[in-house]
Amino acid sequence: MFQKKVTGKGLAALLLFSVMVSVIGGSSIADAAGKEKYKSSYLQFVKQQQKKSQKKLCYAIINASDGKMPVLLVARADFCMKGGKEGAGQASVYSYSDGKVVHITEMQSTGSGYPLLQKDKYIISGWHHSSQRLMVSGAKGYMDTVDGFGIYGGKCHKKSWVIVDGKKQDVTSKVISEKKAAALDYYLNASEHGGKTIVFKKVK
Repeated sequence: MFQKKVTGKGLAALLLFSVMVSVIGGSSIADAAGKEKYKSSYLQFVKQQQKKSQKKLCYAIINASDGKMPVLLVARADFCMKGGKEGAGQASVYSYSDGKVVHITEMQSTGSGYPLLQKDKYIISGWHHSSQRLMVSGAKGYMDTVDGFGIYGGKCHKKSWVIVDGKKQDVTSKVISEKKAAALDYYLNASEHGGKTIVFKKVK
């Protein structure tokens, strides 16, 4: 049988490829293990919250973050439509940082007609004349809002801030045209371009 001679360069390339496969595979396994660990912590947390509040709760664990780990949303059952199957209009958002579940912020929409959405890495809420989108990264939240569209003669604004320990930091705000505000409407854009209602489950 004919065997091709492996050169020094070929051997080095083969070894490099093997190392890359090992690193990528190991990273994927570590990420999966980390996500399962967080999921277990989240489930334990929501059960404790339900027992503490003595109110029926619903929850959702979704990948609405900077891509590292999933985040947790917790809503009162009476804010969930059809047991959470058709979403919720209001929820508390949590992340996992430094070995514990941490509260990021609250997300709220105007009602059952505007259930919380997920589009890519964002959690999105909507009102009649404003909308918000949130991205979570570790113990921080990054919020963008746009408001004022649909109000004749009203001022429109685009605002952004970072949420750390429940407080706003690095707030920016600028006045924009009604046309630009309407074009930025995060909720409408998400609902028309692949955004999905966040489905909640009942805490057992």
